[in-house]
Amino acid sequence: MHPVFFGMLNVYEETMNQASFKPMSKSRKSGFTLMELLVYIAIVGIVVIVAGQAFSNSTKMRVRTQSMLKASEVAENVATLFRADVAQTGAKSSMEAGSVEGGDKFNPVNDSVFMHPVDLTDPNKIDSSSFSVTDESGFSNLKMRRMRYDDDGHYVAVEEVNWFVENGTLKRSCRTLLGTQDEDNCKSATAAASKNVAVEIATGITKFKVIPALPGVKAGDDAQVFPPCTGGSCSEEFRMVPRTGEADYVGTSISSTADHKAVSLSGFSTNYLKNTNDENKNGKLVNQVLASENADVAGSAWNGRCYKLTLNPQTEYELSFSLSDAGVFEKSRLFVPGRDLMSVGFRYTKDGTKPAELDDFFFYPPVDENSAGTRTMRFSVTKQLKSVCLAFTFVSYSPLAADGNVTISDLRLKKVESANYKFDYPEGSLTLKDKANVKAMRLVFGVQRNGEEGTDSLIVRIPSNGVKD
Repeated sequence: MHPVFFGMLNVYEETMNQASFKPMSKSRKSGFTLMELLVYIAIVGIVVIVAGQAFSNSTKMRVRTQSMLKASEVAENVATLFRADVAQTGAKSSMEAGSVEGGDKFNPVNDSVFMHPVDLTDPNKIDSSSFSVTDESGFSNLKMRRMRYDDDGHYVAVEEVNWFVENGTLKRSCRTLLGTQDEDNCKSATAAASKNVAVEIATGITKFKVIPALPGVKAGDDAQVFPPCTGGSCSEEFRMVPRTGEADYVGTSISSTADHKAVSLSGFSTNYLKNTNDENKNGKLVNQVLASENADVAGSAWNGRCYKLTLNPQTEYELSFSLSDAGVFEKSRLFVPGRDLMSVGFRYTKDGTKPAELDDFFFYPPVDENSAGTRTMRFSVTKQLKSVCLAFTFVSYSPLAADGNVTISDLRLKKVESANYKFDYPEGSLTLKDKANVKAMRLVFGVQRNGEEGTDSLIVRIPSNGVKD
């Protein structure tokens, strides 16, 4: 029972003890007794109190929810603006109206895009990246440089954008370093003057942390996986070994050049039955050769002679090689897509099977003597693949394609350093050389509204940062 009600009952009992009442006359008109009135008032009081408390809680919840939504909305808006800026970091290729047969030409890269491109006294201090991140009172101060273009993609200026937090307010400034200034948004000014007229992006900032990605393959690491690297020197030589002695797998002729930088393949088997002018439907003949290092390896089985690789997850690889022929008409050019097959992939040495998660890549032979060129494939795996060998597979169903010749050269398997990165690394691990290979940034951002915090975390790729892009 509510305390108010108990209090009223006590008052009623005291009144009864201090006063005497005569029995009610039978002729008295019906109405409320004092007891009934007190009970009624008590009930109404309880209802009012409970309803008021519920209304108060509802109002507080509504205000809190609105504050949370507002904080989250601000965080998302900041993330959108931040992504648009950071993704352009290091933009340096500019198209100039131009001169080559009435078309466009590309302007050389301006060194102003880089933070510190030249140091004649100490080359180790050269910073060929286009950004810097420093700490100011627990918040990140991010500066980014890039080219600005007109609507036709022509060079206009080099500008520097600065994101920083000042007195709990996130601000953005822009200044033109070289070229035509933007009168409204990016004037030519010193860094200090530009900072003084910065635009306010958001208030109530609780977090603003920018973390550059450490390249997964750091500058100086051996990015090349095959041909193998030893002692800091990577080989260019390789060999091929045939896969034979198994159902459907038959040998082919393999001839290496004197320097072992190219391998010619010929004598392919055919699945075309000349006597019936039809395909071989009772058995498929496959030619497969596997990449080996340039060394004599004991044994004759392919899985003991091919070069064993381990492919790691969270790493992007690039496989490349060049194809050519003898410069004369080659029957391999009669290759029929969708019928004949030339592919490259990986095979487990334990049983010769293809990894389930990594399909082969299909490629074509040169179509004429001028079409030789590099084939490039990029891939990654979700789990580690151990003890696999690089395999080229050929299956011919056309009448003449099997009689041709294919030459493979410049065979490489590399890690792509610009595509592999991590954000959890010891402080000081990011050297100046590594900075030029940073291809992503992480933003951790928080903003507060009426005591409620909205946060956002995102990763932005910056493909143009660095001298090589």
